[in-house]
Amino acid sequence: VEERWVPREGAGQGLAHRLQQEGLAGPLQWLENCLRRAANDREEDGASHPVPLVPLSEENEEAMEDRHFQALLQQLGLRPPATEQESFWRIPAALTPQQLRRAAASIARCGHNPSGSPQRLLEPLRCPQD
Repeated sequence: VEERWVPREGAGQGLAHRLQQEGLAGPLQWLENCLRRAANDREEDGASHPVPLVPLSEENEEAMEDRHFQALLQQLGLRPPATEQESFWRIPAALTPQQLRRAAASIARCGHNPSGSPQRLLEPLRCPQD
């Protein structure tokens, strides 16, 4: 039975802010986009299945090995590889689109830095297959 642990409102915000300070803004944005994309897919399909978080860049791959980044993933309700066969963290099927958007928002909230970096990148990315 998949446990239905639900992240609370704003979960991970403090940790996301700290990771942002440590220079992990890129991986945080990638994670936020993954969560939003999963939320959109679940709404469109009406079906939920676990989604692996596959880091395609070296920067994201390194972040996935950072224990603070992993702590953030857990706070957001994501789960680590369960077996030897799994090598990636997963967005569990139990998380609803609303919960996924809330998690994405708590990451985004820490990212609105006053230095004027472009925040437009935070729009949900559309995959070519959409």
